[in-house]
Amino acid sequence: MAKARPQAKRTNGGGGTGRGPIPWWISLLAGMLIGLGLAAVVMMKGWAPSLRNEPAAPTPPAKQEPVPAEPEKPKYGFYEVLPEMEVVVPDAEVKQQAKQEPPPALDPGTQYVLQAASFRNAGDAESLKAKLALLGLRANVRTVAINGQDYFRVRVGPFADLRELDAARSQLEANGLQAIALKEAAQ
Repeated sequence: MAKARPQAKRTNGGGGTGRGPIPWWISLLAGMLIGLGLAAVVMMKGWAPSLRNEPAAPTPPAKQEPVPAEPEKPKYGFYEVLPEMEVVVPDAEVKQQAKQEPPPALDPGTQYVLQAASFRNAGDAESLKAKLALLGLRANVRTVAINGQDYFRVRVGPFADLRELDAARSQLEANGLQAIALKEAAQ
């Protein structure tokens, strides 16, 4: 067998000196030296702005005019602006206020009553009259004959004006009773 020849050692071309990479701190130091050198050149050539504090040219003193004795204006102007503003009142509000005028006087021989219910049994009518009395309403029971049969009507009132009538009707509705408003001759 043939003898194996030893392989020759291969090298990269370029014939380097055999030194390793440059340490990081040397790169940092070189960058700082270059920066300081450039700054020195800029300062010496006068390209940099001046750092000296030179006093500004003296300005002539302003003439002191007498200030009129005006009271200081308030910081906020809404104290004057708001009272001067116009406010438009909606038509609905005007109509509502018109309704609140005193009601016209009734004819001397007229009164209003509310009929709360009508029963065939007198006991039921008296029971409702008692409940209405507990609510603070004046009630009475009237007996009426219709087609030969007696009915017992529970009435609340009489009322002198329509406001009282409306207040009583609202109170009855709040307690589950639908009342009928009646206008009748005073007794």
